[in-house]
Order: sequence, then structure tokens, then C-alpha cells
Amino acid sequence: METPEGPSDAELIARVRNGDLEAYGELFGRHHHAAERMARQLVPPNDADDLAGDAFAKVLDALRNGGGPDISFRAYLLTTVRRVHVDRIRAGKKVQTTDDIAAYEREPETFDDPTVTGFESGAAAKAFASLPERWQAVLWHTEVEGEKPAAIAPMLGLTANGVSALAYRAREGLRQAYLQQHLADVAGDRCRWTSERLGSYVRGGLTKRENRNVREHLDDCAKCTAVYLELVEVNSALPALLAPALLGTAGLGYLAAASGAKVGFVGFLVTGWRKATENSTRTAVGAGTVVVVAVAAVLAAMALTGNETPPVAIDKPQTQQPTQPPGNPPTANPPTAKPPTVKPPVVPPTQPEPEPTQTTTEPTTAPPTTAPTSEPPAPTPTPVEPTTPIFDEGLLTISAPQGGGAPGGAAPGARSVGTRSVMVESAAAAKWLITIKVPANNTKPVTIGIKYGGSLSWPVSGSPAGWTCVRAADAKSGKCTALNPSAPATVPLSFADLTGGSVAARTFTVSAKAGRLYDDDSETMTARARTDENLLKLSVRKSDPDVYYRTLTVAPGTDRTAVTLKIQYGAALSWPIKGTPAGWKCSQPAKTCTALNPARPAPLYAEFAVPDGSAAARTYSVSATAGLVSDTDSETLPGIRADESLLQILTPGPKEDPNPFVYNRFLKISGTSGPVTLEISWGRNLSMLSSLHRGWTCSRSIDIRRATCTTDHYTKSLNTEWASWPGSGPANTVTVKATTPSSYDTDTAPIPPASSRR
Repeated sequence: METPEGPSDAELIARVRNGDLEAYGELFGRHHHAAERMARQLVPPNDADDLAGDAFAKVLDALRNGGGPDISFRAYLLTTVRRVHVDRIRAGKKVQTTDDIAAYEREPETFDDPTVTGFESGAAAKAFASLPERWQAVLWHTEVEGEKPAAIAPMLGLTANGVSALAYRAREGLRQAYLQQHLADVAGDRCRWTSERLGSYVRGGLTKRENRNVREHLDDCAKCTAVYLELVEVNSALPALLAPALLGTAGLGYLAAASGAKVGFVGFLVTGWRKATENSTRTAVGAGTVVVVAVAAVLAAMALTGNETPPVAIDKPQTQQPTQPPGNPPTANPPTAKPPTVKPPVVPPTQPEPEPTQTTTEPTTAPPTTAPTSEPPAPTPTPVEPTTPIFDEGLLTISAPQGGGAPGGAAPGARSVGTRSVMVESAAAAKWLITIKVPANNTKPVTIGIKYGGSLSWPVSGSPAGWTCVRAADAKSGKCTALNPSAPATVPLSFADLTGGSVAARTFTVSAKAGRLYDDDSETMTARARTDENLLKLSVRKSDPDVYYRTLTVAPGTDRTAVTLKIQYGAALSWPIKGTPAGWKCSQPAKTCTALNPARPAPLYAEFAVPDGSAAARTYSVSATAGLVSDTDSETLPGIRADESLLQILTPGPKEDPNPFVYNRFLKISGTSGPVTLEISWGRNLSMLSSLHRGWTCSRSIDIRRATCTTDHYTKSLNTEWASWPGSGPANTVTVKATTPSSYDTDTAPIPPASSRR
């Protein structure tokens, strides 16, 4: 995860308040260029450094005294630059002696920037001031400075992603607060409830019930509808109001100095404003100047957003122009440069102002039916239909159908979360209903778009009643058009049974559009965990009397993210996976194996030695999990079996007897060439002299009447030599138990005393 470099502005401010001047040096390095850029909009370039330095000194004094900003250092600093400049002008008024009367005449008798006053007392500044300082800081750097999240992160002590998330929340908070400031003059009990919620309604911040109530009120109230439409237009130009709200007219120049490719355009606006406010005209700026600055603010928003076409809102100031008759010069004696710098943006070329000379123009081909008056009527402009999209959360509703035999009439597997019904997948399919609520007498086309993840399929069968639906060629989306836009029918969606998949693969989104209104909702299918008896198969790989060879096979599937096998086994068994199997990653301590290719797992081979013990000790089980689908199979392996033909104790004949002076007995094994273990015990009248044969290893027990002989590969019988004393019964009996991996056998043989030989 990326981390910001160096301490944040808030940390540096805290250190400055504790007396750390080096921390203030870091703040100076971060924000000095911005302060100088702001100062150059207020004073000549050679004085900008002094003005910026004085502003830094003011902020330092404020911090030392416990005041100043806590987080938003840049905006506080730039505002201080402007206020220091204002203080200098006010202080200069007290100086009466001067040798430059021209410079003295250029100073106003009273300093009052009407634009600053208008903005600071307006909705933008009030809304901005109502926000938390952390939101103010991120809005200033993103909306006004236009900086990237990565550049802002060190100042706020966040990551770049954290800055983006904070900026999103701050923009939403500012917009709603700003819009609510415009509603203060809406009175009347009948409209009070709606007016308090119009700001949130424009931004889509109401619940569905509140959204429906607001829409019903707007259908009947022309006054609230007019305010609502104004808010929709104002909302689109909100970012451009931040800089003038805090920096006044100098904010436009500050934006121009920081806007890169847009410098020429914004600089044109700044030059026009400066020319309009030169000399004594600064104190005489009236309503016309406020209109100019309002237009400039909107055009500055265009420069920041890259939109070269002025929005409809800039045509509104045109209604103030007839206050002066055409042809009369303005009373404030503005410089000659003023008309060309201000008038072109205000008067759109598509609607020229009628000239008085039009009364003398010759008639067209058809003579007028009435005598011409002194002045023809002004052409009626064609109303421009608004095109700004409006988010309407009540336009679209995704819900689960009622009925189906579930308790309380709810659909099987449905559960209620707030006002939204969320469908949990049933055994057969998941069904939903899409409802579109349009304004009364709607004639605009109504369409819905459906997008779905890889684990889902097109949920519409043909074209439902009242709709025409078409599935896209990408097999991931489709579109439906309502046949009756004034009362669209409900659209049923049905998704097939799921077998798993990621969240994105199990999510579908429905987008609705009715004229300017739009809404979109999404749901994530929750596939229930289930058992599939065909998922796992245990099979015999090959037959062998000494080892059980098994193959574990998992059925393929396309919508899985992981396939895991867990192997459990009894006390008589051991871990059956040898080495590193192809296509799997196994862990003996965890007793699990994970497929490297979940869509098509490779066969997994297991080997079990023939066990000995109870049935539980000889049983193993394998549990397979593939997404939300699972299967478990088990097998009890046969234990070691008794085989009467396995062992023979043979007495050699005179010709085969290797030693006639002792009793020789041959222990012969049948039916195996693998490992063999012989457990030999004898009575007290016998003594085992030796065991002669290569390939066998023998050892005697402490009581000297027991021995164990083993071989890894049986080839020939084991010859044992015995001495015998007179006697009979158990004292003269030899007992041998032969064991192989899959069977065992026990035999006994008496050995006669020496007196009976020959």
C-alpha cells in the first residue's frame, strides 16, 4: 500500500503551535509558490514576494497564539494574502503627504470590493464554511488547485486512494450544503417539507419514500418546481464558485496562473475585470459588474472542466441590459477597452439585440397587413429544453416477487433489508421484478439496460408483456424498451441456479432512463451452499494385494475460483499422497490439496498400505469443495486377511537335509514376492540353533525363546535348525506366524527328541 511522504499539514501545524519553527519551514516550502501566485494577482510582480512573506508571518503569529487553521493551510494562507493586501490599502488611506498625485487619485476613497462581499455573503461561502476543515482542504486542492491525489496525499497524511475517497465525500457534502443555501427564501408550511429536501433530492440523497413524496409535490407546485429546475442547473457549475468565494476577483487570476493550457482564456477574463475596475471605477461598480463577474465565474468553470460551450445559465444576465437605452454612453465613463472584453460573452451571437433602425427596413416579398409601428415586436426566442440528466432514485426498483409458498407470502429464499428485497438463490432459480415509475403523462422513451456477470445468463425469455428486449452480442448485457412510456409494465427477470463464482460474476445491474431522469441499481446473487454427488469420484487405479491404489477425480467447472480436497483417515492409515503431485499443491499437516487449475483439476493419486485394525481405523474420507458446491466420499479399506495357504513348515527328506545332526525345518511362503515377517516362538525343550539363508534378517528376544525374521523381497524359504530334549507337547512345539502386507497365517510343528532320530 502506498504511503504519503513526510508529515501531513496537520502534523506540521501542531508542531508549529508547540514551538517548532523547522516545521513551519516545511509548510513554507510546500505553499510558498501558491502564495506568490496569489500575490501577483493583487500587486506588481516585484512586490509579490513581500506580500506573500507578510502573509506567512501573519499565519505564523496566528498559529503561535493558538489560532489559524488545523488542516486546510493552503486556503487559509491564500485568504490571508488577500486580507493583508486589503489592510495595506486601508492603511495607505491615512497617508496624506505624497509627491505623486496621480497615484493618490487612483486609490479609492473607500475600499469595498462588491464582488468579494457578494460571494462571501452568498451561498457558496456559507456552504463551504459549514463543512469540516478536512473537507475544505481536500476540496481546495482538488477543485481549485486541480492537483492530483498523489500530490495532495502528503499534505493530508493520506494515501492517494484515501484522498480520492475523501474528495468524493467532500464534493457531495458541499453540493448538498450549497444547494440548501438557495432554499432559505422558500416559505410556507405547504412547501417547507419539500424545500428542506430539494438539495438532497437533486443529488439523490433521499430515501425512496421521501423521493416519491418530493416528486408528488413537484407535480402540483409550480414554485417549487421552478426552484428545483434552477438547482439542477446551478449544481452543474458548483466547482467554479469556490475560488471567487474565498479569494474574490483575484481568484480568477489565480486560476488562470495555475490552469496551464487554459491560461489565455482565463487571463482574458481577468484582464477584462481589471480594466473594468481601473481608477475610480472600482468604487462605482454596480449591478452590471456583478453580472460580469458571475459570467466570468461560469466561464472559469468551463476553463477548468474543458467545456468550450457556455452553459445556458450565462444567458440569464442578458435581461439586465435594457436598463440603459441603446446609444447612450454609460455614466461611469468606462475605458474604451471595456465593451469588447465583456460584452461578447454576455450577448450570445445566436440572439442579437434588435436595432432601432429595423423600423425603417423595407418589407419582404409579402407586404404587412397592418401599418408598421414605430418599433417592431422583438422576436420570441425558442425555449431551449433542458438536457441536464437528473438522478431519480425512485425511478427504478428491483424487488423479489411475492408468493411461492414461503412463510408470510414471501418468495422462497427472500429476506428483507430495509426497503429493499434481496433475493437469495432458491433451488431452482432466482426471480426478480423490475418496476419503473415515471412522471405522470410521461411521453419520453423509457429504456432499461441489463448487465450481468460471468456466472449469470440473460434473464429475459423473449420479450415480456409491454416491452421489447434485445440481448447484446457480447452475451453480458441487453436492452429493453417500454411499449407504453406513460405506464411501463413490470419486467420479470429469472436467473438460473448458481454453482459459485466471484462477487462480480454473480452481480447484475439494471439501468433505467426516462427522458432526463435516470437511475440504476444492482444486486449480487448469493448462491446457497449445496451438495453435488457428481463432484467427486473415488476409483481403483490398479489392483495389488499389498497396496491400495486410488484415484481422486473432481468434475470440471467454469465458474470456480478454487477447488480443495481435504483427506481424513483412521489410525491404521497414513498420509496417502506421495511427493508433489502434478496439478496440485498439498499440505500434509493440514491434510489438504488445492487444485492449481480450478476449472479442470488434474487427477490426484493416493496410495494406502493394507491396514490392520478396526473398521474405523481402516477408513478414509475425502471432502471436495468447489465454490459453494461440495461432495464427500469415503471408503473402508479391507484389513490384513487370514490365508491358510500362506505358510508351510516343511521337514526335509534325507536327500534334502543340509545337516543330519540337527533338526532342520524350512519355512516356506506362498503367493507373494514382497516383504514378509516371520514371528517364531518355541517350547522350553527346544533351542533355535541358527537360521540359514541370504536375504533374511533375524533377531532374538530377551527371553531367548522368541525370534523375528524379515525380508523385503521373498525369494526362497528360510531354513531353521533346532536342538531338542526329550519331551512332548507344547514344550517341544514350534509356532510360526507369517505376515505379508495383505495377509497372515499361523502354523505349528512338533520337533521329536534326539532319541527318535533314525
